[in-house]
Amino acid sequence: MNFSEIPENPFIFLSWVTALGLFLSLTEATIKIKFEKISTFRKRQALINSLYPKI
Repeated sequence: MNFSEIPENPFIFLSWVTALGLFLSLTEATIKIKFEKISTFRKRQALINSLYPKI
């Protein structure tokens, strides 16, 4: 089977492109959410440490 040529049916090609785009979008959103959670946690820890300094 030769995968180097575009299939005759454009619907198949567009389906693959759409599936790949959806996968990339979900991956990007997941990574952004994880980094946002980490950033929020670090900001909260910094605020708590500034309010209650260690003696």
